[in-house]
Amino acid sequence: MSRMNRRAFLKTLGLSTAAGLGWRNMAFADASDTQNIVIVIFLRGACDFLNLFPPVSGADRNLYETARPNLKIPLGQVLPLDGQFGAHPAAAPLKTLFDNNQLAIVRAVGNTVQPSRSHFDAQTLLESGTPGTKGTSTGWLARYFSTIPNLPPSITIPSVAASSYTPTSFLGDPSVLTMDDPEYFSLDNAHWGWDERMAAVLPTLHTGDSPLEQATSQAITAMQIIGSQDFTGYVPGGGAVYPNGYFGDQLKMLAQIIKMNVGLRTGTLDFGGWDTHNDQGNGATGYFADNLVTPLANGLQAFLTDLGASGNYLHRTTVIVQTEFGRRVRENADYGTDHGYGADILISGDASQIVGGFHGSWPGLASNQLFEGMDVAVTTDYRRVLSEILIRRLENPYLGAIFPGYTGYSPLGVVQGTDLDPIYDNPSDEIFSDGFED
Repeated sequence: MSRMNRRAFLKTLGLSTAAGLGWRNMAFADASDTQNIVIVIFLRGACDFLNLFPPVSGADRNLYETARPNLKIPLGQVLPLDGQFGAHPAAAPLKTLFDNNQLAIVRAVGNTVQPSRSHFDAQTLLESGTPGTKGTSTGWLARYFSTIPNLPPSITIPSVAASSYTPTSFLGDPSVLTMDDPEYFSLDNAHWGWDERMAAVLPTLHTGDSPLEQATSQAITAMQIIGSQDFTGYVPGGGAVYPNGYFGDQLKMLAQIIKMNVGLRTGTLDFGGWDTHNDQGNGATGYFADNLVTPLANGLQAFLTDLGASGNYLHRTTVIVQTEFGRRVRENADYGTDHGYGADILISGDASQIVGGFHGSWPGLASNQLFEGMDVAVTTDYRRVLSEILIRRLENPYLGAIFPGYTGYSPLGVVQGTDLDPIYDNPSDEIFSDGFED
């Protein structure tokens, strides 16, 4: 079956809506259990990585304690990591991953082109992959899919946004499946009910070779596959226990979809609530610890444990955890932290694929080392980290198309994999004429 271009695919979306599918996308149609997968977790609201991984020695420790007399993590409660930094006491599972070589932490990462302390602008600039340009019509993950050099002719579900909305990173990619609750992913949740006879007839109406009929048939196939799975009764592997709540539920759903072998290449998941302007917590306890760090750490550990219990799922999966920017070094009068600049990116997965430990260049907390005298400075462009995942894990060297204008890639060494020469020119339409076209 031939792949259709984006223009033809978009023409099919109206039919999907009219049929009451309840979603704005579709897939391709063949299972693949050999390709690598990337899951992107976005911490919406700006995570305070300075308290998640606080300094434990040297001048920075003294500067940290001075800047945060109420919010600092007491030295005796910090979980030791490498002698320079430690982990929040609520992040014990992250320490376990760190010690097991399953967690790489890139410090002082961010937008080096156009810093912004606006949540909306900062998130959009990062997820578009064009950090100096607003209004980009596509996201970086959409452009990744449009440039995959070895995408099979048909994949059932190539990408999933585990959310009620499609994130900017997937903007312009009609193949992404946006779904936050698989139990409501059916025709019965449209404007009218579908009995078994009506549902059985629908596939027979779209059996031709036209792009419209192919896309509709594929939409029905994906709906049937999702509907056939028992998501409520799913038992995680390896005794993994996901945290209660939306974040844990979405992680568990992604793990089950990966195990379904439907060709998933990328998945995204949002975890909100990180905008801690007030009542962040008294050092090691409080909102930041209980509502944010604990579920993040437990959820990531459960996800990796679940995937690692059988098959090669963990070996193929790389998890990226990022946020729009860091938070101010000095605490505010409301026992919180305001919008900052430099943040961290976490990379996690199988120990054979992850180069664990701290990476990047730490700028320091002295006043002359801070960005505008207030924030952790950015020393690593976030595109450099994502580019290494693209090249070494996803085997896609077309950085010029995925991150237009970016030419500064050199691997940090956060993951294992084969280095490909980055291609900074935008590929012509002819190169990918069998895939998505503008």
